[in-house]
Amino acid sequence: MKKFIGAIMVLVLAFISVGCTNENANVNNEIYNKSYNVTIDIDEFEDLVAAAIEKVGSSVLGVTSYITTSTISNKQTPNSTGSGVVYKCWAYDKDGVKIEDWNSTLDSTNIDYYEYLLITNRHVVSDTEETITSLEVYDGETGNYYEATLRGTDDKVDAAVLTFRADKFFAPVEFTDSDNLKRGNFAIAIGNPEGYDFYGSATFGIISYPKRYMSDDTDGDSINDWDAEYIQHDVAINPGNSGGALINLEGKLIGINTLKLVGSKVDNMGFAIPTNTISKLLPYLEAGEVPERFKLGINIYTVKDIIDSKYNENFTDAEGNPIESFPEDITNGIYVIEPNEDIISEGLFLPGDIIVLFNGQEIKYSYEFRAVLGEMVKGDTATFKVYRDGEYVNLSYTFE
Repeated sequence: MKKFIGAIMVLVLAFISVGCTNENANVNNEIYNKSYNVTIDIDEFEDLVAAAIEKVGSSVLGVTSYITTSTISNKQTPNSTGSGVVYKCWAYDKDGVKIEDWNSTLDSTNIDYYEYLLITNRHVVSDTEETITSLEVYDGETGNYYEATLRGTDDKVDAAVLTFRADKFFAPVEFTDSDNLKRGNFAIAIGNPEGYDFYGSATFGIISYPKRYMSDDTDGDSINDWDAEYIQHDVAINPGNSGGALINLEGKLIGINTLKLVGSKVDNMGFAIPTNTISKLLPYLEAGEVPERFKLGINIYTVKDIIDSKYNENFTDAEGNPIESFPEDITNGIYVIEPNEDIISEGLFLPGDIIVLFNGQEIKYSYEFRAVLGEMVKGDTATFKVYRDGEYVNLSYTFE
């Protein structure tokens, strides 16, 4: 990466448009009166992409769930096929002794088998009216299937953890901090679109929006009850990519692909669960537990809704009085109408408080507020910057 200082798609397109075939090309492009001088080494860039895929590709496996279609013959029929990512590994020697550090086993001849943990989507392994009777992990490079066991699923986030054993070594992926993503960052998807005939397919694109919030009905009552954070990207994914990897050019995991928008008016709108969300869930999923979610218990408006309203008398405080105005520097946030009794918010917030930051994040919409709250698990501390009685105060609460 000596010569690859940085590139955006506009620059790449500019390079292509002039018909350059040199190994290196100097591109001078002006965007909004800013001059960008970038040296692009296409061969080096291609090598970088190929290296990232090679690093992760062998550890993105197939996942097949089965149902029993005949109780007499106990016939197993595939129910769904998706992808999964190996993220943890232990080795066992021929005496059955567990070795935590898999790096120390790579040159050993005394290894009997490896035990793995694999992350995938919940809908790949359990989203069916039928009972899933068995699970398998598939290695397309060898054609081998490995019996797998479900460790746990989450009832809100579309995630599940499987465990399986194999005598072959699959290098666990390395997670990166998904909060550092920016629009335009390159991304690669690896998975099994439309089944194992296209095993290990890799596609390339960019991060379209690093934090996109979407509502979901998680309890089947046709009412959205959960707001989750996703990474929006334009990397091509299809059915079968579910549970597969979204990685960066360093070959590090940035998300688990889970869905795409499909329609005649949309294209290349894929979504992945961020690694930071996954990381907080893994201890629970590995233990077969569902994390406890919390409610603050406050009645709220968004400041944006109040300001944007033509007649703000529609928005009243706890005593029924119209909310007149806000300080000039407050254009977003959550207005607390009143806290509910006997819930977390009682004693923490006061009527008329304006929450301007939640865990350091500016809140514009109520679904953003709910999504950040939904990330909180037992032991986490939530921090709030609140405008109260003409001054800013900092509040915190540890969920127990």
